[in-house]
Parts: sequence; C-alpha cells; structure tokens
Amino acid sequence: MHLKSLATVSSPASPIVDALACYRELHRFLTGKLGSRSDAEDITQSSYEQMLQALQTQRQLQVESPRALLYRIAHNLCIDHYRRQKTARNWAELASHASPATRFAPAAEYLVAQRQIIERIVTQLMQLPTARRNVFILFRAYGMSRTEIAAHLGIKESTVAKHVVRATLDCARVFAVLHANLPEHIEPGECSTGIRE
Repeated sequence: MHLKSLATVSSPASPIVDALACYRELHRFLTGKLGSRSDAEDITQSSYEQMLQALQTQRQLQVESPRALLYRIAHNLCIDHYRRQKTARNWAELASHASPATRFAPAAEYLVAQRQIIERIVTQLMQLPTARRNVFILFRAYGMSRTEIAAHLGIKESTVAKHVVRATLDCARVFAVLHANLPEHIEPGECSTGIRE
C-alpha cells in the first residue's frame, strides 16, 4: 500500500500532531514485534521522519488516517530491517564456510585482491543498462524477491528474471578475468561480493 492510497488532500500540521499521539503505542508495538527496544526506537523515529518528509514534499497531501499511514511506514521499515538482518546472516554464513587459508590470508594481499574485485564489479555494474542494474541491486544487495521487484518497479516478473540473469552473466565475465590474478589462497567463490561462481 502506498502513501497515496492512505492519503488524499490538505495541510501537513494536523496529521503530524495526530500521529504524535501514537508515538508510545507504535514504539510498544514495534518493541514486541522486533524484540529489541533499540531497533524499535530507530524504526519509530524513522517512521515519523518518513511521514514528515512525505507531507513536506507533497504539500497538497491530506492524510485521512495518520495512524494507519504511520503503521504502514513502520511495517515497510520492519521489512527492510529483516532483509538487512538476513543479508548480514548470509554474509556471516559465507565467512564461516571460508577455508582457513582464506580466513587467515595475509592482510595486505587479501585486501588488495578484495579491492580489485569490488572495483571491477562496481565498474561493471555502472556500465549495465539502468533497468538491469537497478533490478540486480534490488535482488542481490537488498534481498528482494523477483515478485517484490516486479511490483516495486512496475515490470513483469519475467523481465526481472532476464535482468538478473544478464547482470549475473556480466559479473561472471569479470570474475573469469580476475580469477587468474587472485592470490592462490583466495577462492573466487569466497570473495565478499555476494556472488558465487
């Protein structure tokens, strides 16, 4: 559900005042949902910031239900929070499966190899067509599903799949070139780019 579906037309002051009355209620709800007062505090604060920003950028916006809008924003931020946690767990899992030689690689050599890979991947991503790059980043970096990306960008799921495959192939070409230049103790599939060969 988008901001427009929860809103129609007037001044930003009144919705903010109404929404502020929900602060403690929203914070308690998020604490229960997330199991962390600190995370709940961050998301509560961000929810108000996003609501205020929406009202300031769209001055004609009149919110019919400030509470509903606030909870919708908080819900979306919780989804983002869970995605970030999932991505962090995936990185930790990848690191735990790395070979001892990779984990204890000499720092300078390892960092140079990592930096080269990251620079080449970023360069490759920047050369991709905009739509393909956006889809690939949403899929790989933000962990969004093909269905979510299609809905988010307003394109077909099959188009999302094509963009992901093509971007992956483009990045795989970069890995193929870099593979010969990696130090022997660094496995290409264990590099911290989020993409395995």
